[in-house]
Amino acid sequence: MKNILKKPMLVFAAGMLLSTMASAKATEITLWEQMEPAVRPTYLKIVDEFMKKNPDIKVNIVHYSNEDLRTQFQNASLAGQGPDIVYGANDNIGIFTVSDLIKPIDKVVSKDLMKQFNEGALKSGMYNNEVYLLPEFLGNQIALLYNKKIVSNAPKNWDDFLKTATANTAVDPKDKANSKYGFLYNEKEPFWFVGFYNGFGGEIFDSNNNPALDNEAMVSALTFAKDVRAKYNLGEAGMDYDIASQLFKQGKAAMILNGAWSWKEYEDAGIDLGVVPMPIPSKHGYALFTNASKGYSLSENTSDKKNEALNQFFNYIFTPEVNAEIALNQSQAPGIEAARNLASVKNDKLMQNSIETINYTVPMPVVPEMRAIWDAMRPNLEAVINGKMTPEEAAKKMQKDAIDGIKIIKGE
Repeated sequence: MKNILKKPMLVFAAGMLLSTMASAKATEITLWEQMEPAVRPTYLKIVDEFMKKNPDIKVNIVHYSNEDLRTQFQNASLAGQGPDIVYGANDNIGIFTVSDLIKPIDKVVSKDLMKQFNEGALKSGMYNNEVYLLPEFLGNQIALLYNKKIVSNAPKNWDDFLKTATANTAVDPKDKANSKYGFLYNEKEPFWFVGFYNGFGGEIFDSNNNPALDNEAMVSALTFAKDVRAKYNLGEAGMDYDIASQLFKQGKAAMILNGAWSWKEYEDAGIDLGVVPMPIPSKHGYALFTNASKGYSLSENTSDKKNEALNQFFNYIFTPEVNAEIALNQSQAPGIEAARNLASVKNDKLMQNSIETINYTVPMPVVPEMRAIWDAMRPNLEAVINGKMTPEEAAKKMQKDAIDGIKIIKGE
């Protein structure tokens, strides 16, 4: 009887020992990410599938907003802590490399995987000729979105656009519920405004990465941003991302500007969506918004002992089918070249819209000085829109603020 009782106990004890040994061998990877709400459920599902297929690896995911991710990662890394992987926009690369917070990822990832990336996408993750970010996609570009139930023909030039927007604007300040808008956009955000600046012929930096903001193109772009409301009577005071997005979803806005990450969300809300480049009254004829990527960078604090697990994770995440699934969820062109040739990508209308509108974009600079540009643009753009500063005054102030901000970044 005693022997019978001992046997299950021995089996149980052996099972506990094996379980403890298995969990002790598991390699943990901590990933901090900044993903749009629409894509997170899909991403978490994919990572869970990876862990089920690779029980010796555990991936811990922590979500942050864009700005919080940057500051939290900087603070934690400088203290020798933080994640192994940080997932975010490629314009973080400059800031992170200057502070030695991330390391070249192509020194860790296999050469076979590196060869699978689209050339343009891979370049978006480079700084000083080294790869610091594996791009999940290339895109993030803004385009003109229109509701086909309201706008029958997409505007092909500024005159078409203005005629369409004006015809669909009827705003009653006393009855906002029944007002309709021909055009709305996030007017205070530099990420939107810089498309106007590029479209009027401006370039953010000169060949030496010095700010190039006090010029005729900037004055023209600021004048246009002010004229949207002051001259053309489009939109309304204080329009921001949420206002524009909600009114468009409700069918009360004919056209808005928004990024590729949002397009599927509008289709899911029942909008018959059209996507085209944004016409503006410039010699070029169109706004040139920036293209960018989001992807994975490795913390300088990541242990080399985790390299094998990291390669397993990246090899899974960047299989063409998985990369396409994540990219399709955001209407962004996949970072892996083979993923772009899958039927699911070629037959997806929004994905093809995304690939087409990338032709009306310019690459987002990934130099650390870019942070000072955004900070210089924001308050001065808002001052012009609100009539507190002339475009000429704002262009000069932007240039000065950008130069001062870059000195701070460089510690001068």
